[in-house]
This record gives sequence, C-alpha cells and structure tokens, in this order.
Amino acid sequence: MAATKLVVGSISKGKNAMHRMFVAFLVVCLAACNPANATAELAASEKAIGAFHADANAGNFEDIYFGSGDEMQNSADIADFEEFLGVVQKKLGKAGKSTQEGWRINYVNGMSMTVLNMKTIYEKGEAMETFTFKSSPKGPVLVGYNIQSNALIMN
Repeated sequence: MAATKLVVGSISKGKNAMHRMFVAFLVVCLAACNPANATAELAASEKAIGAFHADANAGNFEDIYFGSGDEMQNSADIADFEEFLGVVQKKLGKAGKSTQEGWRINYVNGMSMTVLNMKTIYEKGEAMETFTFKSSPKGPVLVGYNIQSNALIMN
C-alpha cells in the first residue's frame, strides 16, 4: 500500500511541476505580447508613415531610402528607388489624408515587425499602401513598402 501512495504522490508532483511550467509559459507569452507595447509600436509606425509621406511630397526620396533598413535597400538601388517614387508622385500627385485600414504586429526573438495597411488619398487618386517596419532602439525602421492603385495604371 505504501508503494501505491508513493507512485500517486509522484504523479501529483509531476502535475504540479507541469502546471507551474505552463503558468510560466503564459506569463512569458503575455509579456512578449504586451498590449501597451503593441500600442506604442503602432503609434510610432503611424508617425513614421507621416514622415514618409512628408518626405515623398517634398521629393526627399533619398532621405527615405537611406533612412530605411537593409532589407529595403537590398531590394533596390537608390536610382531605382528614386525613379519608383518619382513615378508614384507623377501619376498620383502628393499624398494627402491617410487612414489605417488594418495592422498586425509579430514579435520574434525580441524584435517586432509591424505591418500597416493604409488607404491614402493622393491628388490624382487613392491608393492602398502597405508599410512594414522592424523595431530598433531609434524607433521603427522601414523595411518594406507596397502601393496598389488603379490611378498608377490609368494616369
């Protein structure tokens, strides 16, 4: 009978240890996905989008390029990037009001990737823009930009 109690006691201790590990795992997950962090990341990224549009409207394409991350710079050289944004500005005009249509934040290895989908009203049409930012100690860094607009084709 004593052996049976010992085995039951071992199983009970194992369940408690498993329970503690699960609770610790949940605490780590909640800390990584802190809504306050997400709110701050989102606000900083929206501010960076405002700066992107201000620089683009002023023709400061070089500032956007050299302020972006390696991922963005490795996808195009400065001449292609300036030509691309120049065509966007020629066909759509200057950016006006931009409204958030959706977002997501992924946390991986202590770094966040924030993706915002924006509906932007330009002088000659509207566009859906997708901005991807990675976190850095200095704030969000642009690593991806995509724009979709019928006006880019029609104008």
